[in-house]
Amino acid sequence: MKLYEKIYNDIKLKINAGEFDGRSLLPTEAELQKKYGVSRITVKHAYEKLAAENLVTRIAGKGTVINENRNISSNKIIGLVLCDFNSSFGMNLIKSMEKEAERLGYSIIIKISKDNHETESRVLAQLKSLNVSGIIIQNCHGEFTKNLIELSINNFPLVSVDRYAKGLLIPSVTSDNFNACMNVTEYLLNRGHRKILLASVNPQNTSSLTERIEGFKQAHINYDAALSYDNFVLNLKSPITKDDNDIRADVESIKGILDKSEITAIVATEQYVAELCSTAVSEMGKAFPENYELICFDYEGDSLAESKYTYVLQNEEEMGIAAIRQLISQIDDQSAAMRTVIKSKLIFGNSTKNEINAESE
Repeated sequence: MKLYEKIYNDIKLKINAGEFDGRSLLPTEAELQKKYGVSRITVKHAYEKLAAENLVTRIAGKGTVINENRNISSNKIIGLVLCDFNSSFGMNLIKSMEKEAERLGYSIIIKISKDNHETESRVLAQLKSLNVSGIIIQNCHGEFTKNLIELSINNFPLVSVDRYAKGLLIPSVTSDNFNACMNVTEYLLNRGHRKILLASVNPQNTSSLTERIEGFKQAHINYDAALSYDNFVLNLKSPITKDDNDIRADVESIKGILDKSEITAIVATEQYVAELCSTAVSEMGKAFPENYELICFDYEGDSLAESKYTYVLQNEEEMGIAAIRQLISQIDDQSAAMRTVIKSKLIFGNSTKNEINAESE
């Protein structure tokens, strides 16, 4: 690859990813010359190629700006909307999507909804206005937004990742949440626990949480173990709001159930919930795994030491690849599987007494 083509590709990817403010000047030729260690003529060739594709406009005496009238759809762009991402979930998903999309000739624009319905509606509208070829979305908890419903009805290429949009005809790529939670619950039941707490936010219209809850129930059916109100706390708010008052209320709610029941183990549906449970247990003067054993989902793990928690690790790399392939199949007017389920793995850490890793199959 020629040097000017590398610069051209780098700038094009950044433009398509929305890294530049459309109203601002792009880096000057001198700035790019210094950054890449090339001649001014090499940088000039890169900008001329971008201008020839109608991506930028060269303004004499001023500089180079993004062309607001560029035809983005011709550049094969995919929109990605996540509620959020961090090391516990999302970072590896994005990396695998970017790699697979680039291999297939596509670029990705990433938007974050913060699990807020108004924000999700706005970013979906933004992506649609940019003429993206399709959208991969981790839809918000709760009711579906109007824009998502409209895109689905109009057969716009869509894929739901990490959860599926029940009731909407949107292909999905998810972990096997039902079996994963059923198996970890059975693992705890098999270890002699007969009163296990399932802790979660409200699962309304969030398929991943609903499936984990159903898997938890099925494990108790399989083991003929009794279930009651004290086995569930499904109204935690702070994992979504991050509000200090909600955090305190959630911790007290967990402490109340642990204090009055015979709970000896906990299944937390996400890392934030596990942290709430950890705080509650600590404030009660107790600890993992001596007094309670805990298994959670979506924990980031610890690279330099044994994990704080035993957790279910989702295969984000496979999920990302599958989601990109499903979406591009729709873009190319080919059939796409409505549901793709990826297996997870159980990683043992310090919140249980076992030391062996096993797949949650």
